[in-house]
Amino acid sequence: MKTMNLEKFRDALTLAAKIKGEPGAVAQKKLILDSYMIVDADGVAIDPETLDIHIMPTGAEMAMDMAKPKEDEMHEEEITKSVRAAVAAEMRTPRVTGGTLASEVPAWKSARQYGKLKNFAEKETAWRFGTWCLGAMGHTKSIAFCEANGMALRTKAHTEGVNSAGGFLVPDEFESELITLREQFGVFRRNARVWPMSSDTLRIAKRTTGLTAYFAGEASSGTESTQVFDSIQLVAKKLMVLTTVSSELLEDAVVNIGDDIAGEVAYAFASKEDSCGFLGDGTSTYGGIVGLESALTDATYQVSTGAGTTLAAVTLAEINAAFAKLPAWSYQRSNVKIYCHKSVYHNVFERLAMAAGGVTAAEVAAGTSPRFFGYPVEFTQAMVAAPTGADATFAFIGDLSQGCYFGDRRSTSVAFSDSALNSFEQDEKAVRGTERFDIVCANVGGSAASGAVIKVTL
Repeated sequence: MKTMNLEKFRDALTLAAKIKGEPGAVAQKKLILDSYMIVDADGVAIDPETLDIHIMPTGAEMAMDMAKPKEDEMHEEEITKSVRAAVAAEMRTPRVTGGTLASEVPAWKSARQYGKLKNFAEKETAWRFGTWCLGAMGHTKSIAFCEANGMALRTKAHTEGVNSAGGFLVPDEFESELITLREQFGVFRRNARVWPMSSDTLRIAKRTTGLTAYFAGEASSGTESTQVFDSIQLVAKKLMVLTTVSSELLEDAVVNIGDDIAGEVAYAFASKEDSCGFLGDGTSTYGGIVGLESALTDATYQVSTGAGTTLAAVTLAEINAAFAKLPAWSYQRSNVKIYCHKSVYHNVFERLAMAAGGVTAAEVAAGTSPRFFGYPVEFTQAMVAAPTGADATFAFIGDLSQGCYFGDRRSTSVAFSDSALNSFEQDEKAVRGTERFDIVCANVGGSAASGAVIKVTL
């Protein structure tokens, strides 16, 4: 959509009023708004509903006004009241002066918004992030706004400058929003133990053997015991997401562009993080990350399996056996949950609960937060919806915060291009987001004892 600034908009209405009076101004306003988006001096869209253009009367109207008889009989007190009322009304009415609204309406309030926000909770946050994105694309007035409002465009080298170092680091005020969105969309990050990484590699000490107490005889020396420690190493891997945004959206809706970019990038990151954490097999598909599916292998202590090969054959006794394998210490923090695909929940856990009947069935039918055996059920669409065959995994049961380490290396970096992904030919802008993280499933047990998580298979 084409744009028109406030000054030209005002001039066009004034000209129409001179020719055809107030009806002409009204008709001209409607015609302009059908084809143009009105913007302020900074190029930011303004909601037409906030515009109130005052048109001076035509010469003929002024002559008629002068010809009216003076109301000399009006009492001085009534005149004073009339003047006060007129002044108060004038102060309440927003006017257009020099291309800006005299009422000083914040730009984000007057910015046009299409539909309901899907990701950000506040319109102002979406508008500010959208303005920052436009600044990263090189929009001069958006860059000035960012610099004036503490949203400096920092490259990955933490210096201000052009987008030549591979992308701009998202400011802290928006990074916290993106993290919230990733936790909202992603199951693994939300439940695992997150470790901030100040470098590409982080080693965490892990106790494998504790101290032992021995009886000591009178006047006899005690028996020494030693703690044994191992280390967990997190190595940051770079994850990238690419998408495109239409040029029309960039021109018309800075609020929606901020909301859409944030949501798409956060959802893509969260989806991949879940895939790596639950299904990672150490290959390049998962960035070399070994998730729960491959980390849990011992059938005695880490895996609970049944006799069937389909979801319909899973029994309540098999689920009970999986819970029985969890060690007592995993319950101490009360973070034990069931992780599965939504379809698996309905075809297995809900089916078994409904078959039990009574209070259990009533709770399942009426509850909005699914539970089974009293434990919360978390849906992760990264897992298989309809697993079949012997030993196919359909759920994990346990405490991810005790069994898995999530290394978070740095803030999200965002870059834009008008030539990548055929964006030039399609009149779009390509958006690239990157993050760096790692996942290690460490405390999941082995061939001698169970760990914090049990894999449930057919």
